[in-house]
Amino acid sequence: MAYFRRNRDNSELNIWPGFVDALSTVVLVFTFVIVGFLASQIYLSKMIMDKKSSMDNLQSQLREVCSLFDSEKNKNKELNSINVDLRKQIDELNKVIEQLNSMFSQETEIANQEKSSLRDKIDKLNAQLKEVLEALAAEHMNSEKNLKALAAIKDENIKLNKLARFNAYRSEFFEKLEQIVKDKEGIKIVGDRFVFQSELFFDTGSDILSKEGKAQVSELAKIILDIGEKIPSNIRWILRVDGHTDSKKISGNGRFASNWELSAARAISVVKHLVKEGVSPNHLVAAGFGEFQPIATGSSEEDLARNRRIEFKLDER
Repeated sequence: MAYFRRNRDNSELNIWPGFVDALSTVVLVFTFVIVGFLASQIYLSKMIMDKKSSMDNLQSQLREVCSLFDSEKNKNKELNSINVDLRKQIDELNKVIEQLNSMFSQETEIANQEKSSLRDKIDKLNAQLKEVLEALAAEHMNSEKNLKALAAIKDENIKLNKLARFNAYRSEFFEKLEQIVKDKEGIKIVGDRFVFQSELFFDTGSDILSKEGKAQVSELAKIILDIGEKIPSNIRWILRVDGHTDSKKISGNGRFASNWELSAARAISVVKHLVKEGVSPNHLVAAGFGEFQPIATGSSEEDLARNRRIEFKLDER
């Protein structure tokens, strides 16, 4: 009896810890299941919320698309209405074009008939005109020579009239200049030129106007200005200033290498002083002849002095 009790007590002591362990394990498993379930619920809840948010966005976009679609639909209706009106207008224009084409065809046919008739008339007129032209050509051949002759005579008369008028002004120029230089030594009239001895204007071997030379050129400038105002603008005139030297050769070591250069420089000095006194350079020309246009052929001092000269000539350009 006692032995049995001890065995029972020992078996009770051995079962309880195992039971506790099993129960703990069950509780842990249950707890793990609960935790996993809750975690899955939370994850699913989050996914559902995200999906719901996406759905809301999609629904919002869908509403916008629907709104745009309705707007485009209304525009399409308006365009369809406009297209209908345009089709009506096009149909009306096509009818008008058909009428115009018909009218144009009729007018073209009439015009062609009139053109044919006019062509016949033109051909007849051309034939008549040809006959008239042939007659005129024959007449023109005879009169063309007369017209050319008349034109030549007319041109010659114009030139002669200009020359006569210019000669009148040149005569006046000579008269006034002759009054100024009258009885002055070293000044002569040779043909249509006034000849001044170079010594009146320049020192030996120089192209610089002397005081007396400047005075002479200034008097000449006054006459030129007075006559120039009277000469009409259609008469082209010039005062030609020619420089001449004697036949004595220049050494070439000085300022001028030859008589040619000296004569040209003296003529240019006179022209420059005339311009300074108010004469237009458009009416002046300077020329240098050196010793190659002598008026005295001898070799005496008197002949050499005569060849050293400045000549003035009022001429038509």
